[in-house]
Amino acid sequence: MFRLLFSSLLLLASLTVSAREPETVPGDRKDTIPIAKIPDIPPAERGQFSAAFRRGVDFLLEKQNRDGSWGDHRVIGTWNILCPYPDGPLTFKTASTALCIAGLNATPLRDEPKVREAMTRAEDYLIRTMPHLKRGDALCVYNIWAHTYVLDAMSMRAAGLDRESPRYKQLMDCARLQVDRLNELASAKGGWGYLTYIGFSKRPASEPTSFLTGTVLISAWMVGKTFGLSLDEKVFSRALKFLKSQRTPAGTYVYSLSHSYYPGRPINRHTGSLARTPACDYAIKLWEPEDISMLQLVNGLDRLWSRRGWLTMALHKPVPHESFAQNSGYFFYYGYYYSGMCLDMLAPNQVKRHASLLAGDILARQGRDGSWWDYPLYNYHKFYGTGYALYALSRAWDKLYGHPDHSLTTSASSEP
Repeated sequence: MFRLLFSSLLLLASLTVSAREPETVPGDRKDTIPIAKIPDIPPAERGQFSAAFRRGVDFLLEKQNRDGSWGDHRVIGTWNILCPYPDGPLTFKTASTALCIAGLNATPLRDEPKVREAMTRAEDYLIRTMPHLKRGDALCVYNIWAHTYVLDAMSMRAAGLDRESPRYKQLMDCARLQVDRLNELASAKGGWGYLTYIGFSKRPASEPTSFLTGTVLISAWMVGKTFGLSLDEKVFSRALKFLKSQRTPAGTYVYSLSHSYYPGRPINRHTGSLARTPACDYAIKLWEPEDISMLQLVNGLDRLWSRRGWLTMALHKPVPHESFAQNSGYFFYYGYYYSGMCLDMLAPNQVKRHASLLAGDILARQGRDGSWWDYPLYNYHKFYGTGYALYALSRAWDKLYGHPDHSLTTSASSEP
């Protein structure tokens, strides 16, 4: 009996080891175990970039609402996620508008008169609207996404302005409001989450997620660099500590605080963490560069390029987490937006390879109408998707052919 039990344990151990892929340990700069990589690809031609920029920008210019925003609450398809009225729709519209500004501002076409006018109208809409945006209800704290992406838009647009100009001050006032709101909406558990499952309180006891916390911390870096604004120190410290605690020894990030107890679930392994790993790595490396090695940052990008099939299988599916590894369609362009930012941290001999791979994925997925989209979300999906995609594609263009002089996040070594 003992021999049979011992043999069974040995067999189980051997199966476990054989099913486990070689992993790198975050922060261990001596670890050189390689991961699977796809072959290098030649950079897309200038004409491919130019055509994609033109079509994407023209799509946004044509579809901008009269008030300067993008998107509306028309139902596209037969299934949509929970969205409490009226602040749910307003959250989606303001967040989508902010991402459209970020995408347009990053492109080589940003100085065209029509593009400048469209961004100014969108900024005016956000300046008018954001003071009135509130939490949806006791469950939904979606507005954190809007406050965060409005920070991105304000920071990117103000980066090149005279600090004494009236417009700079308007954008700064708008950004300050978003920082105040993010301080108020930080979870009582640390970091930020967009759903509150237990009770109702002024400071939400929301379930903090790794990716939303990383998103806010990246935006906080931007607003610090552009405006000198910062989150409350206690809020910031708890958020950064929480994000670091969500990183596994394998280099992935578990989905949320509750997932910390189930790190082996598909969504918490590499195949489910592909889109959020670059964002979370980037957020930590901005604020505490020594905590994320360059090896881990590069590995996160390599896994995204080599395993992106896990994400593409989820594209356009209408039910959250219905795809393999519990991926959702709306993970896709989020991951590429922040991967575009990661390009600024790469060594000169690495950056063109990664820029080529990023651009190849984005160029291949542009729709016939010039838009990009990942998940059917009322009538906001083509706008936030196009904003994400234009920004990511522009970062790749800058590294391959352009001049990245308008980047906000070119270094992780200088504090704002």
